[in-house]
Formats: sequence, structure tokens, C-alpha cells
Amino acid sequence: MRTVSAPTRMVLLRTKKKAGLARRGHKLLKDKLDGLIGKFLDIVKNTESKLEELSVKLPEAFALMTAAGSMMAPGELEEASMIPGQTASIEAGRKNFMGVRVPVYSLKLEGSPVSYGLMETPAELDSALMNLNSLLPDIVELAGNMKALELISKEITKVKRRVNALEYVLIPELSEAISFIKMKLSEMERSYLTSLMKIKDIVRAR
Repeated sequence: MRTVSAPTRMVLLRTKKKAGLARRGHKLLKDKLDGLIGKFLDIVKNTESKLEELSVKLPEAFALMTAAGSMMAPGELEEASMIPGQTASIEAGRKNFMGVRVPVYSLKLEGSPVSYGLMETPAELDSALMNLNSLLPDIVELAGNMKALELISKEITKVKRRVNALEYVLIPELSEAISFIKMKLSEMERSYLTSLMKIKDIVRAR
């Protein structure tokens, strides 16, 4: 139980005020925790969907790349891949969600991934490069999701610790202190009334 300096009515009022603030703070933090968990689960769902899609499309693209390599002379695949035809840039921003600044990455592509002579390369190479190129936005989005999950997870842990501290430590201690003060005040009031009655009896006896 929290130490009570003196069981007075002023202390009782201050303790009740602290308990009220603690309950309001608990509700706000609980709402924040629920919102963070909901957002976390939404990102997890989106991430799982992207990973499932990539787990199918990436092997297909790599299989096409392998097939293209088998149709080309040694060194031709590397030479064709070295020709720059497309530039990529990533813009990093931040979005505030319930006090957590989660990253937002946007991919900008310019040009075409196919920049070599089409007559000199197999169609499988074109398909492989186009497929890989179409997956880049999802890969960039996944990177943002992973970082967001890390940050939100840390915030969930921190907020949950505060919620538990209020719910299982501070609020019960304040409630116990209020009950203790009320009990002591009642005892003091009964003692005062008893003393008053005795004084009245003594006065009447004279």
C-alpha cells in the first residue's frame, strides 16, 4: 500500500484526484495500445500477402533468367545486364501514427529495364527483367513494412508496460490508500463522538 502521510480529508481529496488522473491515463494508454496493435496486425497481414506473392513470382523470374543464361554464350548475359537502361530512386518519408513515426518509402523508376538489342537476346531474358522490375515496388514496400513493424512493436511493449503499471500497481495502491484514509477518518470521527459523549456525561453529572 502507498504510504499515507496523514489520513486527513485534504489528503483524501488529493489521493482521489490522483486516482482519477491515473484512471483517465490508463484509458488513454489502453486506447493507444489497442490502436497500435490493430495497426501492427494490418501491416502484418499486408506483409504476409506481399511475401506470399513474391514467393511465387521471384522464383519464376529467376527461372526465366536461368533459362535465358543457358541460351546465351558465356559472358553475354552479364554484358547485356551491364547496359544501363533504367534508373531507380527511393524517397524516404515519415508518417506519424499514434506517436510512432513509421517510414514510408516510394520508388521512382525512369527508363526501361530492357536496354539491349532484342534480336541478340532470348525472349526469356526480357520476361525475366520485366518481371523483376514489376516486383521492385513490392520489395520497397516490404522494406518499409519491416521497419514499421519493428518500431510499432517497440512502442507496443513500452505502452503495455505503462498500462500494466497503472492497472496492477498504481491504481490499486491509490484505491487501497483511499480506503485506508476513509477507514481512519471514520475511526477518528467515532473516537471524537465517543469523547464528546463522555464529556457531555461528565458535564451533566456535575
